[in-house]
Amino acid sequence: MKQQRSARLFEPEAETMPAERRAALQQDRLRALIDRLLAAGGVQAGRLREAGVTGGADVALGDLSQLPMTAKDDLWRGYPYGMFAVPLSDVVTLHASSGTGGRPTLVGYTRADLKLWARMCARVLTAAGGQPGSIVHNAYGYGLFTGGLGFHQGALELGATVIPVSGGMTARQLTLLRDLRPDILCCTPSYAIRLGEALADAGLGPGSGLSLSAGLFGAEPWTESMRARIEELLGIPALDNYGLSEVIGPGVASECLEAADGLHVNEDHFVVEAIDPADGHPVPDGTPGELVFSTVTKEALPLLRYRTGDIAALRRGPCECGRTLVKMSKVTGRRDDMLVIRGVNVYPSEVERVLLAHPGLAPDYLLVVDERGTPSQLLACIEYRTDSAGPFPEAAAVESQLRQELGLGVTVLVLAPGTVPRSEVGKAVRVRRWAGGEPPVAGMS
Repeated sequence: MKQQRSARLFEPEAETMPAERRAALQQDRLRALIDRLLAAGGVQAGRLREAGVTGGADVALGDLSQLPMTAKDDLWRGYPYGMFAVPLSDVVTLHASSGTGGRPTLVGYTRADLKLWARMCARVLTAAGGQPGSIVHNAYGYGLFTGGLGFHQGALELGATVIPVSGGMTARQLTLLRDLRPDILCCTPSYAIRLGEALADAGLGPGSGLSLSAGLFGAEPWTESMRARIEELLGIPALDNYGLSEVIGPGVASECLEAADGLHVNEDHFVVEAIDPADGHPVPDGTPGELVFSTVTKEALPLLRYRTGDIAALRRGPCECGRTLVKMSKVTGRRDDMLVIRGVNVYPSEVERVLLAHPGLAPDYLLVVDERGTPSQLLACIEYRTDSAGPFPEAAAVESQLRQELGLGVTVLVLAPGTVPRSEVGKAVRVRRWAGGEPPVAGMS
């Protein structure tokens, strides 16, 4: 018989554990992780031995920040199976995220890893109000990308019905949303806006009889302005969730329906730190830093202090939903996405925040780094909204605000709706470089 669970907590004992008890659990699991890494050999074992660690018993949780870190370069150098800690015969499935230079980031899962992944995604769905009997419209991509199959397995673990529609085929998505009456939508935030616009064009916006009650959106950074736009288009709470293939996929952290003010990290399995991306030292809670994860219970690809490149801040304390898990802020950008324009460091999310604060502007934008001359120039291409009740913003006013906020001149081009390329499926591309040839957006010159 299936165990009864709260409609808001999938694993109440783990998610509401007192901080002291969780710390003891994390320490035990960290020590076990170190023993597994040392037994497996390889680059992580070598670094631990160089640091003087001969076994898990040598390490306390408070020593974590002194241990060696792992990065994506390690996975690329170990491609395909060099970072695995179990025999390949124990690996039952493989996933991969996109890489540069034709180098994918390959990850593997044992049967126990898959069970863990399903439980973590079930936690995420439950935090959004999902429960046995829910219907989950899963518009994340299926395949080597972990998003689609992660939420699929989580929905099954929860006891929900899953619609594995994957991404794209927007007209078909509208039909399924109307006819199958799902209550939870899962997709990237950029595709949620695409769906919302298509629903509005088809007369199926908020109040038109759709049964959606919440949406889980992730796999790319997104702002509060985008949240407001999604909620306006779909008429549902828009909740953030976070994951990356190297750690497990979706299921690492998620917002709850009750507070929606930060993402609860499932830190009984993924011990999280925030560090200064420049020197690697820990930053205080509340200060943005690069997220670093230790996967203390994974088998096939266990990682100690994995540098994600994602920038966010951590916050501790109980939540009104009852969870005591540490919260991370929305991801504000990536360490390697930082643009350097005329000596000024700029994250795309900083520009986006200013652009989307104007009610007359749509959430479809593209930042173009114009490298045709020296120094480089930053262009912000964004569309005006024909349905906005707010004033149509003059480009000069937006440019003035960007200069005030960033200390940098940004040329703003306000374009007609439909000009900026849409993301039909997957993650939106928000930055392009223009070194010559045709402009990245029609109408630019």
